[in-house]
Amino acid sequence: MIPRVFTIPASLAFLPTLIRALADGTLVPEFPGPDPLALSAATVYLPTRRAGRVAGELFLEALGRDVAVLPRFLALGDIDEDEFAFSAASGAASLELPSAMGALERRLLLARLIGQWARSPELHGARGTPLVAGNPAAALTLADELARLIDDMTTRQVPWHRLDELVPERFDPYWQLSLRFLQIARDAWPAILAERGLIEAAERRDRLLAAEALRLAEAPTGPVIAAGSTGSMPATAALLTAIAALPNGALVLPGLDTDLDRKSWECIGGRDEAPAHEAAAPAAGHPQFAMHMLLRRIGMDREMVVSLGEPGEPRPRLVSEAFRPAPTTELWTHRLDDRLLGEALAGVAVIEAANAEEEANAIAVALREAIEPEGTRVALVTADRALARRVAAALGR
Repeated sequence: MIPRVFTIPASLAFLPTLIRALADGTLVPEFPGPDPLALSAATVYLPTRRAGRVAGELFLEALGRDVAVLPRFLALGDIDEDEFAFSAASGAASLELPSAMGALERRLLLARLIGQWARSPELHGARGTPLVAGNPAAALTLADELARLIDDMTTRQVPWHRLDELVPERFDPYWQLSLRFLQIARDAWPAILAERGLIEAAERRDRLLAAEALRLAEAPTGPVIAAGSTGSMPATAALLTAIAALPNGALVLPGLDTDLDRKSWECIGGRDEAPAHEAAAPAAGHPQFAMHMLLRRIGMDREMVVSLGEPGEPRPRLVSEAFRPAPTTELWTHRLDDRLLGEALAGVAVIEAANAEEEANAIAVALREAIEPEGTRVALVTADRALARRVAAALGR
């Protein structure tokens, strides 16, 4: 059976489009049918809890009904462990996982290990001057950074022995000291976890995701849909692959680029069969890279993915061209023209602010003007939290 994989173009409202496709039988054939209670048998995995709450709120609006029985909306990283006790799956029913270590306890224990490392003789200069600050504040700061590294290594499923390949012997001795610092996470930290019978929270989450994939494969119930995730984490990608392969499962990708030419699409994932003179390294920083690798893991070509709508504007194509892999940028001369640029950038304004305060005031004025028409909603999307706070303060005035 060919896995059912769909995509919703970035120019369309994701959740309303998803809900309509579920209700009209596009995602799962012959579901929900005429039974008004059938939708309650469906389980929809979304990236976050907030997305689940919003989906519930939009459900009636998207269907145009006054009342309906909702599907079950779950966050991908929020697996209900109680279900395993009642599951018919052989491995999932007997699942027993150690508890995860608390964040505060982990921070303090890592800080203690770092303090011991900072006092070691190798970290003192010829005159006994310490090369690393050994005060509690510095140890706690380094503990936070080391904890993030542990989480990243665990999430990406990178073995710790790969650290041995980081620093060749020909490098400055300072790099060897940094490597020995990282070995705290490789050698000392696992021993502390084993002594307490605990595991990392990231590892526990990954084990739960693996158990959920097994439970769904061995003891399927109603329709299962995973939507909005790109599968950037290996454990999540495994669960999405399992859901796409279910007889009543479906996977909905967010904004898969179906307009990019074939050669450029292959460049994103790297081409093992490419000639030596061509760039074959994967473009790991490309926005489509995670979905490219997910489709490769599922065993599907991009052309086999079904779109749940047509892009309503040329802007997504311009964004696609802007992120085109470097080896194929010569195609800009053929794919970009003045008409496309004019249509894609219609309504886009650029403001050059002299300082952060002027930037916040300009955005606040634009937001205030946009909500003048009654019933209009407007949002500021930014990765800068300080900017968001300044804009909120300006709007309050």
